[in-house]
Amino acid sequence: MKTDFLYSDTNQNHDIILHDCFADKMILQKNTLIFQFSEGFYLKASHEQNPFSALAYTGEAEMRMELFYANPDVNVTIYLIKEEYDGTHRTEIPLEEFMKRIRQGEKLEFLYAYQGLDTDDMLFRCELHFDKHPYRRECILIISAKEISYHWNELFQEG
Repeated sequence: MKTDFLYSDTNQNHDIILHDCFADKMILQKNTLIFQFSEGFYLKASHEQNPFSALAYTGEAEMRMELFYANPDVNVTIYLIKEEYDGTHRTEIPLEEFMKRIRQGEKLEFLYAYQGLDTDDMLFRCELHFDKHPYRRECILIISAKEISYHWNELFQEG
């Protein structure tokens, strides 16, 4: 995965879309959490760097989150959701354990992103995909970040 990118954006206009995109690498460098997308993510037609009049997708890309606090475990809360016969169970797992699962080949699919108006917290509803039954598990990531940036090198027209 490249570390130098031609394009970047902070998504202030909310025209970068992670829905249905898979992060296949997750790295913690100092106080920055990096999600790498080998198949990229989407840019709406309204994005100023999108030359198409339609939805576009990037090639390899990444999302960088500069964490708010020095201790990563204070910034990142991760819950795995498990459906059982007796109800839904939510289990918190540490960031390092979650990153280990990604390093071992599991993929993180982003479904929805929510950002509070007066907070630095982002909430991501995701699914973690793996190669054994039940093949995927819903998860929630709550991340406190000072700054979020998105990086890519190329764009392709969707469809």
